Amino acid sequence: MLPIRIDCHYAGGNIRIVSAEEGLIRLEQDIRDTTEWWFYWNFRATVVSRSEQETVFEFVNGEVVGPWGPAVSDDGISWSWLGSDSLLSRTTFRFRFTETMKQVYFAFSLPYQEHHFERFYSGIAADPRVRRDVLTQSEQLRSVPLLRVGSPSASQHILVTCRHHACESTPSYLMEGLLNYYLAQPESQVLNEYLFHYIPFVDIDGVENGDQGKSRSPHDHNRDYTEAPVYRSTTAIIEYARQLRPTAGIDLHGPYKWGGRNDVPFLVKQDPPVQGEIERLSLHLERITAARSTPDAIRHRSADDIDMGVEWNQPHGKNASAAFRRAGARLAFTLEFPYFGKGEIAITIENSRQFGEDTAKALEAYLLESP
Repeated sequence: MLPIRIDCHYAGGNIRIVSAEEGLIRLEQDIRDTTEWWFYWNFRATVVSRSEQETVFEFVNGEVVGPWGPAVSDDGISWSWLGSDSLLSRTTFRFRFTETMKQVYFAFSLPYQEHHFERFYSGIAADPRVRRDVLTQSEQLRSVPLLRVGSPSASQHILVTCRHHACESTPSYLMEGLLNYYLAQPESQVLNEYLFHYIPFVDIDGVENGDQGKSRSPHDHNRDYTEAPVYRSTTAIIEYARQLRPTAGIDLHGPYKWGGRNDVPFLVKQDPPVQGEIERLSLHLERITAARSTPDAIRHRSADDIDMGVEWNQPHGKNASAAFRRAGARLAFTLEFPYFGKGEIAITIENSRQFGEDTAKALEAYLLESP
C-alpha cells in the first residue's frame, strides 16, 4: 500500500492520477469539457502510513507548476506558496511528508472557493451598506450570490463580475481588498453616490466542481453574451445590466498561466470613446501603485494594457465588458490579474487584497473627477 492517497473530492478539486509508486506520483490536470489545453489542477494528499518521506509529483501534460512551486494548505482554506526550492522543473515538484501530517492540499495557484467568499461576507455582513441577494440559480441549482455595497438611494451603479472562467481565482482576493477599502470609510463619498453590484461567481458550478472553465464546450461563460445565451447566470446578468444601466462595468479575470504581460496586472481596452475612459483609470492606477512603499507591492503600468485589435483582444461583442457597454456603461473593461507575479514579487493573498485597495483608490479618483 502506498504511504499517501491522492484525491480531489472537495470544492475546487481537479486531478487525474496517471501512475503512482512510492516516492513518485505522475499526474495530469483534468481538462473535462474544455476544448483546448489548459493548466488548472488542485488535489489532496492524505497520509496513510505515518513515516517521514519525500515524494516527487510529476505532471505529464505540459508545464503546469509555477515559479514558486505549488500553492499548499493543510486545511484547504488557508493557502501559501510551497516555495521555489520545491521546484524541480515546471512539470515537477517535491514535498517531504512528516509523521505528524494528516493531509496536505496542493494547487496550481491560490484557490478561492465559495467558502472563502462566505468567510469574507461574514466579516462585512453587519455593515448597513452591505446587502446580499441571489442573482439566479445555476444549472446545478447552486445560488449565484449577488452582493450590493453602497447606498440604496445612490443614483449611479457599478457592476462587477468575477469567475467567468472558473479557475481564475486570484482576482477574487483583489475584490475583497477593493470593497474593504470603501467599507473602512465611515463616510465614503463613492458609496454615497454609487452602488456596487458584485457577482463573485458567474460560473459557480465550475468553481465548486474544480473545472478549468476556460474554453468550455460549446463556449465558455465569457462568450455567452449573445442574443441566445446558454447559461443561466449570463442570461440573468444581461437582463440585470439592461435594467441597471451601470455607469461602470468591470469584469475580473486571470490571464494565461505565465510569461510576458501575463505576469503583471493589465487592463483590456475597448474602442473609443470607452478607450479614453479606460486609459484615464489606468493612469490613476499606475500612479497609486507606484507610490506603494512595501517591497511586495504589485505595480501597474499603463504600458502593459492591451489595445483593442491587438493579439487576442479582438472585437466580437460576446464578452461581459462588451455587454456592459451595450447596457450603457461609460467605463467598461476587463482587468486581468496574474496567477504568480513577476521577478521576486510573488502574488499572495495579502498583496492581492492590497492591489484591490489600490484599484479602489484609482476608481475613486476616476469617479470623483468625472463629470
